[in-house]
Amino acid sequence: MSPDRTMMTRAEAVRRRREEEEKRRESQAKKPISFPKPAPAKPKKDPAPLSAETGRHSRRYDIAMSSPYARPAVDPQAPKAVTLHLPKFGFGPRWISFLLVAVCGAALYFMTADPFFMVTSADVVGNNRVTAEQISSVLGVMGKPAILLDPAQIQYNVTAAFPDIDSIQVEINLPAQVVVMVSERRPVAAWQQNGQTVWVDAQGYAFPPRGLVEGLVTVSAAGAPHSPESAADAVQILGAHRLLSAEMATALMTLSPHVPQGAALIYDPRYGLGWTDPRGWKTYFGDSGDRIGTKLQVYQAIVDSLAKQDIKPILISVEYPDAPFYRTEAQ
Repeated sequence: MSPDRTMMTRAEAVRRRREEEEKRRESQAKKPISFPKPAPAKPKKDPAPLSAETGRHSRRYDIAMSSPYARPAVDPQAPKAVTLHLPKFGFGPRWISFLLVAVCGAALYFMTADPFFMVTSADVVGNNRVTAEQISSVLGVMGKPAILLDPAQIQYNVTAAFPDIDSIQVEINLPAQVVVMVSERRPVAAWQQNGQTVWVDAQGYAFPPRGLVEGLVTVSAAGAPHSPESAADAVQILGAHRLLSAEMATALMTLSPHVPQGAALIYDPRYGLGWTDPRGWKTYFGDSGDRIGTKLQVYQAIVDSLAKQDIKPILISVEYPDAPFYRTEAQ
């Protein structure tokens, strides 16, 4: 190969690179090296002075000494003394809760045990025929603390004992006051059946007679009234029971003012309500109070017609005003 070639071999390139690195190292080695300046020397302290007596250097020593009182020797075999630690008490939310519970407990105790809170009498208001003593005897509150009384139980006791009381309201006030407000049923008729007499109010409820009531209409019944409510109330044991239906009670109140002088209301399960006419026959208007005015007009027209014909009936029924009838002979 010719020496003037333009292309270098790999060996020549490596050799040239090494030569350049040696030249760079030599140039760096010729630069002056800077060393750090030494720190200034500290001045020496003078030695401690010599003692005049001993001729030695005197030095100061600080030594922690124990207390002048020596601790007693402890025998490892001796029993250890028991140390008692008292609990530390602090005032916090739990103390407040404890105080509240204690106050409530004390108040509850006094309200159930102190005679000041015991009921000795009851105030009865609204009664007329039933006396206050009779009502007070069934309340079940005498000698008991007012805070433990149950108004619902008191109402039950009074209603069960007196069917003629329609409604009752009980108020219990501290320290020991019981107020009983009652409303009695108002009778409108005296119902006589099978030798017994009960009073009936405007709603058809029956209850035992009590006291004297003026203006009552007496009804002589030949049998028990047939009404849907009576069958449902047959098992009722509390308070008054319904004897007449609402329609029949309305008919009784509507028909009673038209009863002739000297006549009495009667009831027959087949024909309903009516009366015994002083002229010798029985008149029936049914169990309903509807169209009473029309029934009365039809009845009067039949009476006038029979009088003109000189017919004396024993029964006249206008229960159905569109189809009235009369009988002259007993069936």
